[in-house]
Amino acid sequence: MTQATTLKELEEVVVSATVVFSSPASHENVEKYFQNLQVLLTSTAPPVVKDIDTTEEDSVVESSATPFDDHFKKVIQQAPLDTQGEPNDYYCSTFIPKLLKHFLPQSVLWSGLLLGDLGRHGTGPVYGMLSKKYSRAAQNSTQNYTKDNKTQGIMEKSQWDL
Repeated sequence: MTQATTLKELEEVVVSATVVFSSPASHENVEKYFQNLQVLLTSTAPPVVKDIDTTEEDSVVESSATPFDDHFKKVIQQAPLDTQGEPNDYYCSTFIPKLLKHFLPQSVLWSGLLLGDLGRHGTGPVYGMLSKKYSRAAQNSTQNYTKDNKTQGIMEKSQWDL
């Protein structure tokens, strides 16, 4: 999900996960969407996991409703669940509701939806303006937000210590 750069890509992951983990039975749809999830997971770079110390307090998220709440509720409700066939080994009735409650409302923050040229999300005048701004920024030879800027973490940490 973190690799999704468009809402359509994120929806594809959510629908696939919904079918696989919310279908009580395993039939054609579960197999099809399971294969889709495997392709999506293996076609992207592995995530970089940092070993950091966290406390329970760090994990508490207070959030309010966002436009993504209703959007993903509709996407999940429209997923073609399998109800007939063998029992689904991947069935987990609480996974998708927890995902919907705790992660999907803030998906714009942790996915790639806000990275790069935002003009790709639409065709109206606002999107055209965003594309122009992005193109101008990409022409700069100095460090800018359009490039993969690599920094030395030790230098950043030393700045925090000051």
